[in-house]
Amino acid sequence: MLKLTSIKVGYIVSYDYEYLLTSINTLYDYVDKIVLAIDINRQTWSGNKFEIPQSFFDSIKEFDKRNIIEIYFEDFYVPSLSPMECETRERNLLLKKLGRKGWKLQLDVDEYIYDFKTVKKFLLRNWFFNVFPKLTPMQFRGKLITLFKEIQDGFLYIDNNERFSFITNGIQNETARLDSKTPSFYTDIVVVHQSWARKKEEIVQKISNWGHRDDFDTAAYYDFWDKLNQSNYLDYVNIHPMRPELWNKLYLLNCNGINEFITNYAVLHPQKITQFDSRFLYDKVKKKLFKK
Repeated sequence: MLKLTSIKVGYIVSYDYEYLLTSINTLYDYVDKIVLAIDINRQTWSGNKFEIPQSFFDSIKEFDKRNIIEIYFEDFYVPSLSPMECETRERNLLLKKLGRKGWKLQLDVDEYIYDFKTVKKFLLRNWFFNVFPKLTPMQFRGKLITLFKEIQDGFLYIDNNERFSFITNGIQNETARLDSKTPSFYTDIVVVHQSWARKKEEIVQKISNWGHRDDFDTAAYYDFWDKLNQSNYLDYVNIHPMRPELWNKLYLLNCNGINEFITNYAVLHPQKITQFDSRFLYDKVKKKLFKK
């Protein structure tokens, strides 16, 4: 069968490496290549040290039966850059490592795409954007389901159509995973993000090292998060640390662990990806090819 395009995935791996295999498990059978970007000096974007045990690399090697996973070591921390600038730089280096042609998914280790078979069908149906990607640059956005806190009976989460860019046929981002100069389309692809649903010590490590470290009062926000529980979560609205209205409400899904959450949520909300109208691109391509 003629292969019209490839599907490749790039992960940024750092102190939260333990979440990676949960994410890879959701898509491994349907992609052509996976690249794991790891700082060669084990430094975060803030310059702090972290460790990844040898057992992690052994697990990846044992898991990779198809031999499609590549580990990309590089010096991703630049002291003269802000954490967000370091993040953007690393994501761009990772995109280039994935290659010029094909669809490239930019994922964090705690982002999970269920029913990836449906996602693959959608991407292969749009193979033609990768024939001459410089002429037809494209980004696809998905819907984030943000897990905010794990409590005794399950997970508190946000489900309000928050969108983010994470699939591209390009090799350059402007900020983080976004390039404002590249056409972007919403796809309905649902991505479960285990963002804040972590142990207390992991949350402290996260807010001390991620790209948004300097964007809000992390100590005060941690205190709010720490006090949140099953009895009071309905009392809080508009809880996003930088754009409050973005996370307007918390929901509770009863489950036992992350795998059961993904399974239960997928049953309630199956992937339903809609095709978009790409006709406007033809005029853009014509202008590029026949401009005076």
